[in-house]
Amino acid sequence: MLVGFPKLLGTGRATSGKPAESREIPRFHFLLDGKEVTVIVQCTDCLGNRAVASASASTATVATEIGWKSLAHVYCMNLDHRPERWEFMQRQFQRLRLPVERFSAVNGRQLDVPELAMNGIIAMEALPRYYLPDEQKLFGTDLTAGAIGCALSHMLIWRDIVRRCAEDGVDPRAPFLVIEDDCQFCPEFSESLLLERLSHVPEDWQIVYLGGQDLLRRQHLYEVGKGVRRLYKGFRETTAYVINDAGAKACLEVSVPLHWQIDTHMNDESLREGLKPPRPGHQDHTMHPRGYFLWPGIVAQQREGFPTDVQKMEHD
Repeated sequence: MLVGFPKLLGTGRATSGKPAESREIPRFHFLLDGKEVTVIVQCTDCLGNRAVASASASTATVATEIGWKSLAHVYCMNLDHRPERWEFMQRQFQRLRLPVERFSAVNGRQLDVPELAMNGIIAMEALPRYYLPDEQKLFGTDLTAGAIGCALSHMLIWRDIVRRCAEDGVDPRAPFLVIEDDCQFCPEFSESLLLERLSHVPEDWQIVYLGGQDLLRRQHLYEVGKGVRRLYKGFRETTAYVINDAGAKACLEVSVPLHWQIDTHMNDESLREGLKPPRPGHQDHTMHPRGYFLWPGIVAQQREGFPTDVQKMEHD
C-alpha cells in the first residue's frame, strides 16, 4: 500500500520510550574550518554490522520552533561566505512560513584532503582523479574541493539526525527536510502539497528527493506510485530531500569512503567501490538506502545568478 507519510503528521517526537543508550565507539579528530570535528566509526546491529562513518561538530546555529507539524526538523546548508544565497533562501522560507535551521556548511577549500583519505573518509583510489586538471575531470562526477565540502556537510546533518532520534526522543520514522541553498521551491509549494505528494511514497522509504535530474531518461521505468519513482543510478542532485533516521544511518554507511560526488556515489551503487565491474545480480535501482524521488519534482536547482561551489566550472 502506497502510504506512510500521512501517518506521521504531528509525530516529530516520540510519545513513549527512552532515548537509545550511548555506547563507546572508536573515534578520531581533525580540524575543519578551525573547529575540531569528531569522526566516529561504529558498527551497529541495525546496520548489519557494517562500518559506519559519521561526523559531528558544533557548526549549526540554533533554530526556532518548527511550525510545520509534519516535519521533525528542517536544515538548510549554507557556506558562511555565501550570504547572498542565504538571503535568497530566507525570502522563500518567509513566504512559506517555514522555520529553518541554517547549517553552516563545510568549506571544502579549507580541508586537508590527504588527511581525509588517510582517515578513510575519502577513498585513496579517488585521489588521482581528484588531482586531475579541471579540464580532465568528469563534470558532476569527479571529486572537487567543493564537492568534498558538500558531502561532509550532508554527513554532518545525517549525524545530527541520528543524534536527535537517539538522544532527543524524536520519532525515528519522522521525516527531516534537508535543503541546499540554491533550492527553488515551485510556486505552489506548501505543507499540504508536500504531504499530498509524499502520500504516494511506499512505506519502506528512507530518503525521498523532492526534485532533481534524470540523466539517463529512464524515470518512466521506475514508477511505483502517482508522481513517485524508485531511486536509480541515473538520478542526480541533492537539492532538497526528506530523510528519516534509518535513511540517515544508511547514507552514513554507504558514503564512506567517498569515491565520487555525493549524489553519484549514493545513487549509483555500482560505483561505490570505484571503477570496478558491477557485482553479479547488480540492479540499476538503489537498494541501500531505500530511496525514491518525486517526478515531476516540486523543487529545482537555481542555476542563474549563483556561481557553483561544487563543480569544476560555472553552470552553463
